[in-house]
Amino acid sequence: MPPSSPTDKAPIRPPHPLALRLIERLRPRLPGRVRVLDFAAGSGRNTAALADAGFDVVAIDDATAAATPIAGLHGQFAGMVSTHGFLHGSAADVARRIDAVARHLSPEAPIAVTFGSPSDTRVRAGTRIDESTYAPQSGEERGVAHAFFTESQLLALLAPAFDVESVEERGADGKAESVHWFVLARRR
Repeated sequence: MPPSSPTDKAPIRPPHPLALRLIERLRPRLPGRVRVLDFAAGSGRNTAALADAGFDVVAIDDATAAATPIAGLHGQFAGMVSTHGFLHGSAADVARRIDAVARHLSPEAPIAVTFGSPSDTRVRAGTRIDESTYAPQSGEERGVAHAFFTESQLLALLAPAFDVESVEERGADGKAESVHWFVLARRR
C-alpha cells in the first residue's frame, strides 16, 4: 500500500503552523495536566512541539487513524491537532473520523486541522473515486484516496460537533500542488 504521508520528511520538519496556534491557544492552561491529541501524527513534528511546550500528548499514528474503529482514543482531550488525519480516504471516511474524534474532545476543546481543498492540483490530475474523492496518479501518494471539500461542504461536515472559528485555504508543506484548508474550531 502506498504511504499516506510523504516519505521525504525534510520539507515538514518544523511544527506545522496550526500546531503552533494550538500551543498558543492552550498555553494558558499550563502548568497542569493538559491532554492533547495529535491525530495521524506522521513524522512526529507536532507531537514533539506539543510535548516540548509542556502538554501531555497522545499521538495516534497514520495507520491507526485510518482504521475503523480508531484504537488508542480513550478518555477526553483538551485539544487536537491533525495536519494529515482528515486528508486521506473518502469524504465518508473523513466524516467517520471527525465523529470518532469529537466524542473524545472536552466541551470547548480547540482543534487545529487541515482538510483537502478542491484547489489542490491533484484533484484535476487524479483518478476520480467519487464526487469528493480523488487518488493521485503519480508521486509518493499514488493511489491513496484523498477527500477534497469546498468551503461549504467543510462547514457542513464540522457543524454537528464544532463551531468553526476560521477557515483559510493555503499551500501545504512547501509543495505548490498541495492546497489545504487550515481550520481552527472549537468543540460544542
